[in-house]
Amino acid sequence: MNRKLYVPLAVLSMLAFAAAQKQQTVELTLTAIPKVTRTADIALSPDGRTIAFVSNYGGASKIWLIPAKGGEPHALAEGNQVQWSPDGKTIAFLAPGGTGPIDVWTIPVSGGVPARVTNDPSAKHGIRWSPDGTKIAYISNRAKDQDIYIVDAKGGEPRQLTQKTNEWDENRWAPEWSPDSKHIVFVSGRSDYYSDDLWMVDSDSNNLRKLTTGIWVMGNPEWSPDGKLIAFNGNKQSEYWYEDMSELYVYDVGSGQLRNIPTEAYISDFEMNAHVFWSPDSKRIYFRNIDRGDTNVWAVPADGSGEATQITNREGAMQSLDIVNNAMAFTNATSTTPGDVWTLPVTGGEATQLTHWATQFKGLQPPVRLSFRSRDGLYIQGYLYKPPNIEPGKKYPGLVSVHGGGTNSYGNGFHAMEQYLAQKGYVVLAIEYRGSSGYGRPFQLLSVGDWTRGQGWDAVAASDLLRSLPYCNGKVGIYGGSYGGIMTMAAVTRDPSKFQAAAPFYGIYDWVAAYDDADRLGKIFLVTGFDGFRPEDNPEMYYRNSTINFLKDVNVPLLIEHGELDRRAPYSQALRLVDALRKQGKTFEFFHYPDEHHGIRHPKNYVDAYTRMEAWFDKYLQ
Repeated sequence: MNRKLYVPLAVLSMLAFAAAQKQQTVELTLTAIPKVTRTADIALSPDGRTIAFVSNYGGASKIWLIPAKGGEPHALAEGNQVQWSPDGKTIAFLAPGGTGPIDVWTIPVSGGVPARVTNDPSAKHGIRWSPDGTKIAYISNRAKDQDIYIVDAKGGEPRQLTQKTNEWDENRWAPEWSPDSKHIVFVSGRSDYYSDDLWMVDSDSNNLRKLTTGIWVMGNPEWSPDGKLIAFNGNKQSEYWYEDMSELYVYDVGSGQLRNIPTEAYISDFEMNAHVFWSPDSKRIYFRNIDRGDTNVWAVPADGSGEATQITNREGAMQSLDIVNNAMAFTNATSTTPGDVWTLPVTGGEATQLTHWATQFKGLQPPVRLSFRSRDGLYIQGYLYKPPNIEPGKKYPGLVSVHGGGTNSYGNGFHAMEQYLAQKGYVVLAIEYRGSSGYGRPFQLLSVGDWTRGQGWDAVAASDLLRSLPYCNGKVGIYGGSYGGIMTMAAVTRDPSKFQAAAPFYGIYDWVAAYDDADRLGKIFLVTGFDGFRPEDNPEMYYRNSTINFLKDVNVPLLIEHGELDRRAPYSQALRLVDALRKQGKTFEFFHYPDEHHGIRHPKNYVDAYTRMEAWFDKYLQ
């Protein structure tokens, strides 16, 4: 073990704190964006008095501790996925061992050298400490499939608890212990490739039983403190896969009954990376909800006897949250700052900011929140980023930004790229096209079975709005990644005359081929988006939504970028699009990154990719 990696952290953290609390403003550059200081993995101690969180302040992601009442934070170790021991004396986390694989480690809260708990080359996630403090459960692909393993908290050889729990490329969820440490509930598609059911297994045996049928479990299941109930958010399989706007369910362990808890506000799990929380008396359930771009925490009686009511009243995005007893800790990002650690009593009141570490960029201005009318009369919400200090009489090019996720949302959080492009002299309009979450269920349903078509017209209408602005030069481009790449091509194939340049990144352009090549989550997203149809069930629907079939009239210069390891939006999609464009003599450039999965995340690649995009728009729009 390289002890030099950890020992200095506690010493240096005291010296770094004063400088960190007075974060200097920096220039917003493409090089600076990947280095943005952020906080994540908020985790309250069992007594609610101490907050652990992960921050990349100073470079590597470190685990920090700070009193919940405020004070001086100190660093423990480099790592992530923080989990407190039940007695609050130790923290488990994931970290590499020198140059080795990611493993489970523990470290005393008082500091010291981390102890390695596991030592094998498998990928791991979802670590959970048993309530009795003796074991740690986690999910690993050690035997190819994603399965649950249990290891002694002091280290040793892990024991495989489940078999064929999930496909090897299904990386969601975590095992959840019952309060008495006798059982573990988990989510599995073992009964059917397209099912995400709730299962239970005894922690000391293979006594396996299925708890739910016909429900897509979206967020992680959570036991009530009294061990009688299990809460989770999900959707009926007979309905659309309402990502980020799911229902609340409670499973009664004793009776085996599953109840839907009606709420005014839907549960937002942020691409299945969030879960619900229980009050210590097992009477209330807390959850996050996104409404018109802003994220807040709500509470609802667990027996369904009362109304859901809102606890927080924040503007912006709440990426990480934890609730223990009467304490709540969260991160809150706004349109001008990436986010810091905040606290608020569950009883309500005024939130308190504990850290001031988020990178502060020079010259940032909040976007103008507006609406514009689309082709069919519907109004679409958007965020308009203007160049700072617009000069009278000067004209600026426009850009339409289309978010990823499809059924997710752009959100009123920190978006560095739009801010950067505005500072470079572009008028950028980021849109919440139909199907986005946070604008009501009927609005989200508008995209079902009609991907790229109605949504594409929303982006065309955004281009019209930009050209109507007195300070726009009449030239408009469009860009986006993932579903944003899909939307970019949807817009230019709807009406190419409205765009003078486009940059579709790591998107899907041929849905039939994507069905064959995508990972499991991509396949589920695809089939549910097409109203439950597979390609052979409704070939016409797949054809009309595949933009690769409608390139004939596209005269828009296209900048295409993709990661070669991508399976969510398979790399083969970019190759197919490039081949079709080449055969039709279209104007395009294509760049691909051998070491990227879904997205372009490595700092070097990020700078390269978006430097090319900026140059592309400069060439055709300035």
